[in-house]
Amino acid sequence: MVSHGEFHEMADDAPAPCPRLSRAPRGAQRAGCPFCLIVRGRAPATVLREWPETIAIRPRHGGVTDGHILVIPRVHVADVAEDPEVSATTMLRAAELAAEAGDCNVITSRGPSATQTVRHLHLHVVPRADGDGLLLPWTAARPAER
Repeated sequence: MVSHGEFHEMADDAPAPCPRLSRAPRGAQRAGCPFCLIVRGRAPATVLREWPETIAIRPRHGGVTDGHILVIPRVHVADVAEDPEVSATTMLRAAELAAEAGDCNVITSRGPSATQTVRHLHLHVVPRADGDGLLLPWTAARPAER
């Protein structure tokens, strides 16, 4: 879908799944989390916009379409279900960017089976255009125009 192989956990061992409904303390960061490192300024990223609670960055390899943006909370939250308040605030910022983007997908994933590759909540704002060739699992391939 989007950022396969772009960011990876840096700890030697794989992260354990976060318990359901557990919440990280406000302002918490997670050692080895690539997005926490970016938020702390300890890993490179192209920051496109900042708010007190979130940042927007360009995906490391440019994204799947021109203008693809990742919106990331500054606090470590593993996924959209872990902390609804943080998730809602992150979606608010993604919605602001989507309003500027025009036609787009706003997508997040929860868990490896849903293609989440980094266990830190992030939303993808993916600008779309007719014929861009990007298919999502729930869209049928359109026949090529002649």
